[in-house]
This record gives sequence, structure tokens and C-alpha cells, in this order.
Amino acid sequence: MAEGDRWPPIHDFEGLVDYIRQLATADDLGSRFWSLADLRDDRLPQPCHGDILELPASVPVIADDGVPALTDEREHWLVVGNSCDSDRAIEEVEWTQVVPLAVLGTANEVGKERLSQLKQYDAFRGFYVPPWPGGDELHRLGSFLQPVTLHRGAVGTHARIVARMQTHAWVLLHACLIRFYARGDGRHD
Repeated sequence: MAEGDRWPPIHDFEGLVDYIRQLATADDLGSRFWSLADLRDDRLPQPCHGDILELPASVPVIADDGVPALTDEREHWLVVGNSCDSDRAIEEVEWTQVVPLAVLGTANEVGKERLSQLKQYDAFRGFYVPPWPGGDELHRLGSFLQPVTLHRGAVGTHARIVARMQTHAWVLLHACLIRFYARGDGRHD
């Protein structure tokens, strides 16, 4: 590759986009998105990739002046840290990653056209999260641009798992994360 050329994605971009489209347009995606398992069960104490956590907290950032700051408080978070770390002792792997979920509103507030766009999972920097069973009727968007490190010990004491994805939705989340992280670099555009 010549110096100054755009660095390519490290995956088959068109294949991945097609795969996301197939997952997102499955006729039964809505019924295959959330698990109906009882998340109050003590056998599910650690968060897994794709879980929704309820934890009222602000998003920690380094602000434009270079100083740590807290921004918008969020009620819910999407776990993007690897599930296999949850199987390890907390002394071995203390941390996981989460991204904040911004509330978009109810279906009527979001609008039929916008909701249809979100359900196509075309957004590179975020992940559409539909309402989950037993929760409110709000639609949300997880921001891949604001990852936050969460101590695993906070789950159970300060946070609780309120929703867990089924395999189909979990694969869709992975595909969207790969598209986000492994897309073309663009540093020389």
C-alpha cells in the first residue's frame, strides 16, 4: 500500500453490511431479540455481552479542555465487554465495557419512518435497542463513541441486569461492533 492511501477495512465490508441487513430484516427479529429468562436468578450475577444494565450514572469523558468531566446522566447501559470475562474471577478480570443508551422515545415519538431506519442497523456509530420485556416502551440508541469502563463488582450492588439478548440479536450486535471498529480508516481522505 502506498503512503497516503486510505487504509482499508480488515474485513469484507460489503459482506458484513449484507450480513447485518439479513439479520436486521429477519421477519421474526422482534421475537428473537430479547430472552425471557428471569434475570433475578442468582445464577446470572455477571453481565454478558449485549445485556442491558440499569444504573443511573453520568457518562465520564475527557472534555474539550482536556479535563475529565461528567456529561448526560443515563439510566440504562449496553454491555459491550466480552462475556467470557464474566466467567473469570473478579480478581482476575475486574472490568467490563458498557456504552450509554440514549432514550429516543416511544414508537409514536420516534416516528414510523425513523424507527424503520433504525431497525435497518445502518448507523455505524451506534446500536438501536428496542424496548425489552418488562421494561418501558422506550426505544434507545447505544453510542459506540462513548465506551465506559465498569467495575464488575458494581453489578448486583449498584446496577442490575434488566434485559438479556437472544443469540440472533447478540450476533447482530457483534456484526455492528465489527463494522464500527474495523471499517476503513480514512486518515488520508
